[in-house]
Amino acid sequence: MLQIATASHSLLEERSPSARDIRHRVLARNAVLFWQDERQPQAIEIVEGTVRAARLWSDGSRQILAFFWPGDIIQAAALQRYTAEAVTRCVLRPRSHEDVGTFESSGTDQALQASICLLAATGKKSATSRMAWFLLQIYEHLPQDPRRAHALRFTIPRNDVADYLGMSMETACRTLAAFRARGLIDLPTRKTICYRDMAQLARVAQSPKWEDAEA
Repeated sequence: MLQIATASHSLLEERSPSARDIRHRVLARNAVLFWQDERQPQAIEIVEGTVRAARLWSDGSRQILAFFWPGDIIQAAALQRYTAEAVTRCVLRPRSHEDVGTFESSGTDQALQASICLLAATGKKSATSRMAWFLLQIYEHLPQDPRRAHALRFTIPRNDVADYLGMSMETACRTLAAFRARGLIDLPTRKTICYRDMAQLARVAQSPKWEDAEA
């Protein structure tokens, strides 16, 4: 089961060419897996791609709470507190209690935990510290770029990065450019990234100000 209420057309019903399990389904980029305040009775595993969890507000704005990566399981909930959307093309698989055992928490708890973790990691920190923390968090999840040695595919759009970290898109782009100028990363293209100095990134992530990390 991959249930969608008002956006049932979003979930493509063809099998993934690489999927052996008939239950695998493909979700197109930017398509909705389920909507906020919608019932989701079954857990869903991310097999390929990236899914964002976004809380939508009445004024039309949003707060991205988390990103789900291959191997992650979006837990079931009687009432989901966020909308799940595909950042990239995704291959998904429904999971039953028999597959993975009893879940430790519901989808509602999962959203709350994600919010608390984000706040704990980024609260009262500068834009540079938040960006460095984010780059370290996503490092192990980014796929290798097939065209460039030592480069990874930067699959998260800049506006998603900004929304997740609570900054403007201009600040996000300016911070990435500053990291590149300092030799912490390289950005061969808008959709690729090379990590040049992980140790310095870690220092920046732990420092309230950029100048403290440089000392």
